[in-house]
Amino acid sequence: SVMNIISAVSNANPDLKIAVIDKDEPGGICLTKGCIPTKILVYPAEVIRTIQRAGIFGIDIDIKKIDFKFIMERMREIIGEDMSNIKNGLSQTTDLDYYQETAEFIDNYTLKVGDKKIKGKQILLCTGSKPTIPNIKGLDKIDYHTSDSILQISELPRSICIVGGGYIAAEYGHFFSAMGSNVSIIGRNPQFLSQEEPEVSALGKRELGKHMMIYTDSEVREVEEESDGRVKITAVNRETNEKVEVIADG
Repeated sequence: SVMNIISAVSNANPDLKIAVIDKDEPGGICLTKGCIPTKILVYPAEVIRTIQRAGIFGIDIDIKKIDFKFIMERMREIIGEDMSNIKNGLSQTTDLDYYQETAEFIDNYTLKVGDKKIKGKQILLCTGSKPTIPNIKGLDKIDYHTSDSILQISELPRSICIVGGGYIAAEYGHFFSAMGSNVSIIGRNPQFLSQEEPEVSALGKRELGKHMMIYTDSEVREVEEESDGRVKITAVNRETNEKVEVIADG
């Protein structure tokens, strides 16, 4: 986090005047939209899978209900508390100014922040990241989620198609399949979890593939809304040209 940099600079230069500007909630991508909320969601998914495997130890147990709304609200409550603590800390710190505003350059070393103008000898840009929206025919005509917006839902989709075959797709695929959704993952790379060693990738695909459909080396060409409101996703295998069609609610 950039706050680690700020803390180090502030400790080394106690007389330095520092401004922190962020129009979004404090905490960075990891806390607000990335690593932390997904790990909070993955844990109950792991609990569900553990219970489902209890029979191999001679334990007879059933899951009566999965409260998806509660699980999502619990995640948002935990990260909301952390964001609030960070915001309070920034607002109450006397050796820096905190602006929850949009900033723009208006001159050399000069920023407009809300209705104020501030100058700095050094300006550090730490803008984080955001999901890339692929250029898919028909995507602009349907409602879809990104890895950010999916964190705000409270109703479990009956089926979901995840475009992409990396670790984010694996996490969300694992979570939604454990919750009870029918999950399909479509990735362009020939290797699922391409950042991992081939053996790890193969193991991940085999184990997750027990609970969902995973298509690799496939490119989504078109999406279109069906008459019943569901979405048809059409993909083509990049090596064999075999067509894959997936129907999903989300």
